[in-house]
Amino acid sequence: MSKTTKALRAGVTGVTGIVSAAAVALGIAALVTLPLPEYVGTAPALSIAPVPAVQQRVCPGPLVEVSPQSTEDISFYSTGQAQYSEESSEKNFDTSWLDALDNQNDSLSAAPKVISVPPTSDSEAAPLLAGNQVEQAATEALSGLAAAACTEPANDLWLVGGSTEIGRTTLVTLANPTDVTSTVTIEVFSEKGYIDAVSSEGIIVMPGEQRIVSLAGYAPDAIAPVVRVMSNGGQVLANLQQSVTRTLMPSGVEWVAPGSGLATQQIIPGVFVAGQAEHDRSEVGNVVSDLEPAIRVLIPGEKDSKVNVTLLSSTGKTVEFNATLKAKKVTQLPLAGVKDGTYTVILTAQEPLVAGIRTIQGADSATAVPTAPVDPAAPVAPVAPGAAETGGDFTWLSSASFLTDQILIPVPAGPAPTVTFYNPANRTAEVTLSAQGKKDITLKVKAGEMVTTPLVADAKYTAKGVEGLVGGLTFTGSGIGSAIALNPANVLGSSITVYPR
Repeated sequence: MSKTTKALRAGVTGVTGIVSAAAVALGIAALVTLPLPEYVGTAPALSIAPVPAVQQRVCPGPLVEVSPQSTEDISFYSTGQAQYSEESSEKNFDTSWLDALDNQNDSLSAAPKVISVPPTSDSEAAPLLAGNQVEQAATEALSGLAAAACTEPANDLWLVGGSTEIGRTTLVTLANPTDVTSTVTIEVFSEKGYIDAVSSEGIIVMPGEQRIVSLAGYAPDAIAPVVRVMSNGGQVLANLQQSVTRTLMPSGVEWVAPGSGLATQQIIPGVFVAGQAEHDRSEVGNVVSDLEPAIRVLIPGEKDSKVNVTLLSSTGKTVEFNATLKAKKVTQLPLAGVKDGTYTVILTAQEPLVAGIRTIQGADSATAVPTAPVDPAAPVAPVAPGAAETGGDFTWLSSASFLTDQILIPVPAGPAPTVTFYNPANRTAEVTLSAQGKKDITLKVKAGEMVTTPLVADAKYTAKGVEGLVGGLTFTGSGIGSAIALNPANVLGSSITVYPR
C-alpha cells in the first residue's frame, strides 16, 4: 500500500469518526428533548400454593423421675400418666407413640404421643390439628401440676426456664417424629454468660425416638439457664422438665415449652401473679431466688440493649419499667408492685431477645383468676400416689406466637382452665369460642387490650376471629399451677410468591 493510499484512508477514517460522533451527540440530544413512550415493567412472578402436607404434633409425654445409679450413668423412670386432649378439623387423625429409649418404664403410657392428620384429596388448605396435655404429680420426688402443648417439631428452638442449682433438676427431652435421623446441638446461656460445653454437640436422635439428657451435664450450677436446641436432619421437639426439692420436700414441677423465637418483641399472655403488690417495683434488680416470680430475659447477640417491660391487666391498667441488659447474660427482672390477677407481659428492645416468666404458687395459695363452673361429667386428672405433703408449685410461661384466624383449643382435664387473649393490633377483634354441648363464648378484644375468660375442663373449643392475637391457656388450683401458650394453625402450607433473578 502506497503512502498516498494510507493518507487517503486515514482521512476518510477521521471524517467518518467525526460524523459518527456528531450522530451520537444528536441522538443523545433527541433522547433528552423528545418525549419517550411511558412504560413500567412488571417483574414476572409466580404464586405457588404448596400441596398441603401431613399435619403433625408431638406431646412431650409423662413426667419422669431421675434415679441415680452406682455408675456414672443416670436413668429416668415415669410413674404417672399424662392426660391428653386432641382435636382435628378432619376428625380422622392418627395416634402413635415414640420409642422412649431413656425411660426405664417400657409401658405404652410412658411414651411421648404423636398426633397427625393427612390432608384431604380435594382440600387446598391444611387441616386444623391441636393437642394439649396435663399431669398432676404427688410422689416423693415430684409434686405439682405440669401442662404442655403438643407442638410441631423444628430445627431451631429456644427454651427459657429451668435451673441446675442444688435441689433443682432440669432435663432436656428431644423427640424426633420424622423419618430422618437428627443430629442435635445444645447451646446454653446463664447469668454468667455463654457456656462453652463441648459435649453439647452431636446428640443423635434416631427417627421415631425420644432422648432425655440432664442439663446439669452441660451447665452445672446455673441459676437461670436459657437453652437453644438446633438440629440437622430431622426436626425435633425439645422441652425442659424442671423440678424443685426444698429440704427433701418436692416443691413443684413444670414443663418448659419452646417460645415464639428470637425477636425484638416478646408477648407472654396469661401471667397469673399473687402476693407482689407490696413489693417496691422501683428497685429493678436481678432476681436470684426461685421463691420469687421473675421475668427471665436473654439478649443472645453482641450488643447490650434497653428492654421495656409492660404489664397489662384485664382492666386496662398497666405497670411499666425498663432496664438495660448485658448481651449474652441472662437477667431475671422482678414482677413487683402489681395486684393479684392475670396479666399480659410485653417486652420490647432494640436487639432481638428471648424471654419467659416464672410465677410461684405457695403450698396454700390460690391465684385470683376467673373460675369456670365445674362440669360434673368432666374427668379429673389423676394424682400419682405418694407423698401428700408438698412445698407448693411454680409455673413457667413461654412467649406466644401470633394466631391465625381459626384455631383449636382442646382443654385437658386440669383445674380451673382459663384462656387469655391479647390484641396488639389497631382494631377490635371479635372472638367466638365454641364447644359441643356448651354455650358459645363471645369476646370483644379491643386494640391494645386483653380479655380473660374461664373454660370447661375436658372440652374441645374452636376459636374463630383470633387472627393477629396472642393467647394462653392456664390451670390454677390451691398450691398448683401451669400454663400453655396457644399455637397458631400451621402456616407453612400458605402460598408463596416466587420472583426470578
